[in-house]
Amino acid sequence: MRLSLLGGFLLRAIGWLLVCTPIWYAVSRFAAMPVTWLCMLASDTVMPGWTRGVEQEGTTLTLLTSLRVMGLPGTPPGSVAVLSPAADFLIYGYGLPLLCALLLAARARYPFRKMLIGAVALLPFQAWGMCFTWLKEIALTYGPQAGFSPLSQALVAWSYQFGVLVLPTLAPVALWIALDRRFLSTMVIEAALENAPPEQASPAAAAAATAEDHVATAEPVQPASQAGLRARSE
Repeated sequence: MRLSLLGGFLLRAIGWLLVCTPIWYAVSRFAAMPVTWLCMLASDTVMPGWTRGVEQEGTTLTLLTSLRVMGLPGTPPGSVAVLSPAADFLIYGYGLPLLCALLLAARARYPFRKMLIGAVALLPFQAWGMCFTWLKEIALTYGPQAGFSPLSQALVAWSYQFGVLVLPTLAPVALWIALDRRFLSTMVIEAALENAPPEQASPAAAAAATAEDHVATAEPVQPASQAGLRARSE
């Protein structure tokens, strides 16, 4: 693969990421609002017995529960308090500027429309990370008091790791590939052409080279009138 194609793309991606990240950070509290709604819908559906809603303060989302546990930080020993875990949207939302940078670096067609589609498609993955961050704090720290079994604690821990370490970067890259397959196809084709042996070169390129050789070696054609005059003189 040509270094100019891949190297230019990587340099543009880094540059656009440096541009998109501050913009996303400035509007992150507004970008977290639909995630708050999704988390509220998920908690009411999956855990209707002990969830009381979701509060947003800046980019911090807090799950309100009716769970009463002992040993919360900042409380007197032996006291019982209501558990309300919190999570920061910034940890899970940075896939949006990454997706925008990839689309702009690849010079995709209709980039802003694809950014909007990607922003909506990323919402479930961001909500996944937020919800399992809450569940991780509840299940792993206060599991026996909250009624979590060892198996459910292991599942929550795995889902939390997947939502924190994998989804924030994998989801935007997968969406970029789905939204802009033209650029990836171009890179694959150019890599195949460069790695192909000379005898398997393009037939069109071989025919063009042969035609150029014939043109270069052919003798100049004399006009008919000049050829006739030369025959009479002889």
